Amino acid sequence: MARTIIDIPFETAESFPDRISHKMKSKDQVTTHTYKEFSQEIQEFAAGLSAYKLESGEKVGFFVNNRYEWSVTDFAVMAVGAISVPRGSDTSPEEVQFIFQHSDSTFLIIEQYSQLKALLEHFTKENWDTCRQIILIDEAPLDELPSNVKKKVVYYSQVVVKGREELKSDPQWFDALRARISLDDVMTIVYTSGTTGNPKGVVLTHRNFMQNVIANTPRLEIDPNRGEKTVVMLPSWHVYERAFEYCGLSTGVTIIYSSAKRFAADLQEEKPEIIISVPRVWESIYQKLIKALSTMPAAKRYLIFTFIKINQLFLSSRIYMKGGYISLKKRGKLRRAVSWLLHAVVAGFMYPGHLLAHKMFTPFRDKVGGNLRGATSGAGALPKYLDELFNSIGINIVNAYGMTECAPGILSRTFGCNTFGSTGHPFVNTEVQVRREDGTLAEVGEKGVLYVRGPQVMQGYYKNPEATAKMIDDEGWLNTGDLAIQSENGEFIIAGRAKDTIVLMGGENVEPERIEDKIKESSYIDHAVLLGQDRKQLTALVAVNPDELMRLAEELKVTDYEIPTEGAYSIENDKINAILMREVNSLISKEQGFKPFEFVSHILPVKNEFTIGRELTQTLKVKRQYIQDKYKNLISRLNGESRPEKQQKKSQNKKKTQNKESEKE
Repeated sequence: MARTIIDIPFETAESFPDRISHKMKSKDQVTTHTYKEFSQEIQEFAAGLSAYKLESGEKVGFFVNNRYEWSVTDFAVMAVGAISVPRGSDTSPEEVQFIFQHSDSTFLIIEQYSQLKALLEHFTKENWDTCRQIILIDEAPLDELPSNVKKKVVYYSQVVVKGREELKSDPQWFDALRARISLDDVMTIVYTSGTTGNPKGVVLTHRNFMQNVIANTPRLEIDPNRGEKTVVMLPSWHVYERAFEYCGLSTGVTIIYSSAKRFAADLQEEKPEIIISVPRVWESIYQKLIKALSTMPAAKRYLIFTFIKINQLFLSSRIYMKGGYISLKKRGKLRRAVSWLLHAVVAGFMYPGHLLAHKMFTPFRDKVGGNLRGATSGAGALPKYLDELFNSIGINIVNAYGMTECAPGILSRTFGCNTFGSTGHPFVNTEVQVRREDGTLAEVGEKGVLYVRGPQVMQGYYKNPEATAKMIDDEGWLNTGDLAIQSENGEFIIAGRAKDTIVLMGGENVEPERIEDKIKESSYIDHAVLLGQDRKQLTALVAVNPDELMRLAEELKVTDYEIPTEGAYSIENDKINAILMREVNSLISKEQGFKPFEFVSHILPVKNEFTIGRELTQTLKVKRQYIQDKYKNLISRLNGESRPEKQQKKSQNKKKTQNKESEKE
């Protein structure tokens, strides 16, 4: 077992030197690297960084998207004892400047020349003076750069070549370097890209990430001897993806870098055995699946839905028999025994249907490659309807929960005990508590704030002791800020963000995530943001799928329904909005288990132009505060606080006319 994160690729290279570690695709070619090549290039790049005077403890601003060089750089920087400060190459110049300056970085590693040019307008003279070296991965002419910047630029390939020469004179240099790394050394500072507020620098050590490798790798059930593959589309700098890649690299998995556009095609082509993703990806696949089913003959569609239900019942009963269930009340042994027997009967009765269903759903599984034995969904709760559907057709998804401040793992289900609707059990070495507002422990079935303590908990926020003190108490307990409920059997259910709770004028508390997830079951709606703090009723801003919107407009024979408003397109057509409102009402209703105060009284439809870095985080969660700020005028108008500019002008003109008429009189 690796001692620290830096040991991982070298131990795997000893066991599987010729196995492919990374695979990258571009328009022109496919590039692969073996574990032997990977470990060798880490050493060469580390030696090159040292030759360019990068020292232990220095910060490296690191703005690169998913690619082989990202992984090499990640390990090389930690090898020399420096601290990586990573983000993607799509990070805005303003944010790059903030992160570089706030983190006290002295080295800058970027992917493309265009990024460097964009920084010319945002980096101050002090920033350039602080920056001792710039490493550019993709080579390009530097003619347009000012001399003070140009002289600091060196290409990635040049650093590798320089390091190769350095290693020739001292072949044992790297082994001695690696041996000096300890578990408590700071490995990285990851700036959060949360849904609210400015990013904070989360200080993470080798120990934090090693806890995730130790705890999560067995849950992923990766057998090193199988030589499995994974296709990844989440950004490698994000802690969720990064920790998964460490688990994969420790077990000899081949990492195939993909993108949001290519992901579906790469799944079918590469046929991975294990993947991780986020709920939004499964929502997208679900909507395509439902659309395909809607075109089938009614009899076939009915048959498919019947077998989905049969498999849900079978799987739920079998999981119950293994101890996986949600019960929000403590029960006696007799009641538990009776329930177990009833589920055993149901499982036995449904077993033949389960076998038929598994065969029937083979074409659906082929859509994700056909070899997928498991997937983890994290960075947001997986809605229960997605959970049940995909597991019922044989795509085994386990729900997981974590946060950047825990590198990231806290809870997850397992493939052997995959309880629908649950977030699972705590990782090994991890303590979890649900607390009431007064700090006392909540009972089974009682909602409270989730606290966690363990070796994955961060050191703190960089240069922000006040925020750290609010997050972690003197005993090491971290306040996640998330609401949770504990089941009788020790499983936990994440119920939303404490600070996202909407309190209506009548005092009713509303957890928006459950309602938003339900609204997104509509094929028309890609995203939903619930509004209503201190108001009588709830309103939902809904981002409408452009393709479905166009189809609906054609059916209704309407035009000019997309109105440019507030830097976006609001949907302002009575016929379209009536259908969208009816869709929301059918989903958020008494029949669906919602309370009257949870009903949505109004919607604010906008065309879905949400993009990562603005409305969405890197894991495709909506940034609530950004959206509320962006659409504040539309929201105010809907709530009757202001009127559209045109209406105001009409009102002003009407008043002028009335005044003139009164003057005449």
